[in-house]
Amino acid sequence: MYLSNYLLTGICVLFFMGVCVEASAQTKKAIEYKTPNFGCTFEDGPFQAKIIATQSRLPKNKIDFLTSVDIQGCQVIHIIFDKVAKGFEAAFKPTDIDDSGNAIIQADRGISYEIHLILP
Repeated sequence: MYLSNYLLTGICVLFFMGVCVEASAQTKKAIEYKTPNFGCTFEDGPFQAKIIATQSRLPKNKIDFLTSVDIQGCQVIHIIFDKVAKGFEAAFKPTDIDDSGNAIIQADRGISYEIHLILP
């Protein structure tokens, strides 16, 4: 009789453990995240862009110019400042660019760049 109680208890424990493990597996499947099925629409390399640069210290101090920007991994990584006033050059972190070719970059020294790629 004692043996059958232990056996019955063991079977019940194994049964409930199996149910719990299966329920845990189902819960885990329900919260798995999948990566989006879209990719970058811009190849890496230089692109012509219209840039509007403003300084937060001087909101009326604004400049528009055309130049090249380097894109890598759907991020603006570099702006060519050939013929731009020196006060508008600032370092910035790589910034995402949207599928329309626009980005807003918050750079050092309170300067922001509004990027609009010129697409063919």
